[in-house]
Amino acid sequence: MYTNSGAGHRRAAEALYRMTGQVFPEADVKIIDTLDYATPVFRKTYPQTYLTMVNRVPWLWGLMYHLTDVRLVDRVSRYFRRITNGYHCKSFEELILKEKPDLVLTTHFLPNEIISNLKKKDHIRSVLVTCITDYYPHAMWVDSGVDLYITPDPLLTPYLNRLGVSSEKIRPFGIPIDPVFAKELDRADIRNRLGLLPDRFTVLIASGGFGVGPVEEMVDEVLKIGQPCQLLVVCGNNPQLQAAVSRRVEGTAHHVRVYGFVDNMHELMEVADIMITKSGGLTTTEAMAKHLPMIVLYPIPGQELSNCRFVVGQGAGWQVKNPQEAREHIETLLEQPEQLRTVKENAKRLGRPEAARDILEYIHERWGIGGKHGAK
Repeated sequence: MYTNSGAGHRRAAEALYRMTGQVFPEADVKIIDTLDYATPVFRKTYPQTYLTMVNRVPWLWGLMYHLTDVRLVDRVSRYFRRITNGYHCKSFEELILKEKPDLVLTTHFLPNEIISNLKKKDHIRSVLVTCITDYYPHAMWVDSGVDLYITPDPLLTPYLNRLGVSSEKIRPFGIPIDPVFAKELDRADIRNRLGLLPDRFTVLIASGGFGVGPVEEMVDEVLKIGQPCQLLVVCGNNPQLQAAVSRRVEGTAHHVRVYGFVDNMHELMEVADIMITKSGGLTTTEAMAKHLPMIVLYPIPGQELSNCRFVVGQGAGWQVKNPQEAREHIETLLEQPEQLRTVKENAKRLGRPEAARDILEYIHERWGIGGKHGAK
């Protein structure tokens, strides 16, 4: 179960869903967006409020993120969320009561709160496992009904401990990503198939699924690099941005490919030498699975900034203040390739491409289907 308030939560749930058939071949498995069972107004405003805030008033989102992580504020806001969720998500509660699942895996905190409330009332006995999809465990992820927390890295365990979660309930298997990111690919073959130059330093600019951020400005800066580069620009679901970038790169000496929404990001990451991106939890995890160094530009205050700090702190990438600084960083790396090799090794060390399988195999070993904690 996920909540479609950002592409990352959905992609993590889809990664688990694709793997369940291999680990639980006899199970009846469903993938569910919580918002599909919410009132129309809640379904529309829940993701839209988040997108509006991060795009127009990111400082306000950052303030709310940090305030709700304070234990006292979290307790108060949790009370009001319980009332709101109870009113707008009645159909979701009815679905859970009807299905009485043995196991629920979530990649967002909204279904955690609703299912936990049903467990407290002893309406269901489902095992509830939540996969935290960012590199900081915000207080909203924590609920008494959660039986197991899957975290991206062991470094998050002390944070959860401080929120009252015992270490026995925490397993640092990583954020689940599509199994295609675990496959070893032939870089030369992909470059040839995609019409890319075989021996050109390649920069990947990824704007995220919604096509937001200073992509045009970043493209302008990369085009100023004196040494010929290969530039791949992914504009997401933003045809206006794709058209604008395509106009900008006309006549350049660099080799450029401009894409809209893509379903082969694993291949683009495989052929890239460096990626300029937002620091979403899934994007960050996918890049590390591909051993791809990152330059993070303008992380949104809140979870993206936390992800960025993790990446930079572990030596898997850099944070820059503006597109010009990103370009200067790339120029330095072209002159000092040993820096890039070191960061690539750090990204490889952190990557957990098999997280989806590891999570499900652990759950199967610990509980199985219809085990002693199950609903059957």
